[in-house]
Amino acid sequence: MTATSIGFLAAILGTVCWLPQAWKAWATRDTAGLSLPANLMFLGTVSLWLIYGLLMGDAPIILANACSIVIVLAIIGAILKYKKGTDT
Repeated sequence: MTATSIGFLAAILGTVCWLPQAWKAWATRDTAGLSLPANLMFLGTVSLWLIYGLLMGDAPIILANACSIVIVLAIIGAILKYKKGTDT
């Protein structure tokens, strides 16, 4: 197994692990157990990793973090849309 294939496997697993959280947040409209500050910090982290991956030309890092940004934005969107006290 090459370093690149290990990187792609890590990218896939690291990204897919966020999908159930995003799906559950949108499907149930229950985000009470989710932390907006923690998700915003994670968004900052994966954004910086994406920039790093782009600068280094590292495809697994680019793929993982671009996908993670989309998923974390979906989670943040759910938190903002369904936060307690709003009926929208």
